[in-house]
Amino acid sequence: MSQSKRRLTRLKLLSNFFENVDIISIYIKTDIIHNLFNENKTLDYNKLELFHLQYTDSLIELLTKIKKKKENDLLAVINEININNQYITAFEEKKVDSFETDRKIYSGVFSKHLKNLYKDLTEDKFSLDWNDVLYFNKKYAVEFYRTEGDEKKLQAHTVPSYQYQDYSVERKLLGKLNIQSFKVRFVCGYRIERNVYELFKIFQSDEHFIFNVEEKRMYLIDDELSHLDTSPNESSQISIINKLKRKNDELEESIDEKKRRLPDDVESVLKDYLRNLESVDIMSKIFDVNEETNILRAMLNLNLNN
Repeated sequence: MSQSKRRLTRLKLLSNFFENVDIISIYIKTDIIHNLFNENKTLDYNKLELFHLQYTDSLIELLTKIKKKKENDLLAVINEININNQYITAFEEKKVDSFETDRKIYSGVFSKHLKNLYKDLTEDKFSLDWNDVLYFNKKYAVEFYRTEGDEKKLQAHTVPSYQYQDYSVERKLLGKLNIQSFKVRFVCGYRIERNVYELFKIFQSDEHFIFNVEEKRMYLIDDELSHLDTSPNESSQISIINKLKRKNDELEESIDEKKRRLPDDVESVLKDYLRNLESVDIMSKIFDVNEETNILRAMLNLNLNN
């Protein structure tokens, strides 16, 4: 009986792994037979042993082979999920250095830069270091600035401008900035091919201007902004992260499906096995092993690569 119990334990573990309704039903039927012997001490335990030799052992051997193959297949899926999770975790830890926080700081830095530029122009001196504002696009443009948009809408027409070092600033823009005490807010950035553009909004107004980094120019945008995507910049990696998360969800779902799915010929033999258990008179015929055909012998020769 202890050997029979061990077989039941193995069969239960296999049924839990596969979560297949036929295997679960077979386990239940086998458990019923075991309990019949366990509760009736007058029965010949040798007949239970013959039953297991004829049925249970072959089934366990078959399912164990399939399980090993599936575990190898599932291991590749699990490894892919783990690698995706490592990438996701690394990126999310990196986000501690927040673009959103730096964006707000940059707005203040740029406002101060513009105020000093105006002061220098009025005093006819050139004391600014443009690296004080260029640091931001150097740090974030590649990862955060959007790469799609109508570049022509971002470019300027010829307008009267002040020249400051290598940079030009539209005269009309500088006047409007002076009215608002040079307070500006960084809206978003664009990186189209090799050109980098930064869009700013003038404080307490509906007006915007562009800092054209490559051309070293600043100018107003007179057109409506409906033609531009002015939503906050997001890391280009976010879309990758979201795809990885969706992929992991799909892989998680596929694990259960891969475990349950069995080759068609195995499914067929399992159904025959179950029908055989359900159709016989357990107490009389099932133990007449000399008259039974061991239907599971064929199982071990099935092509498990299907």
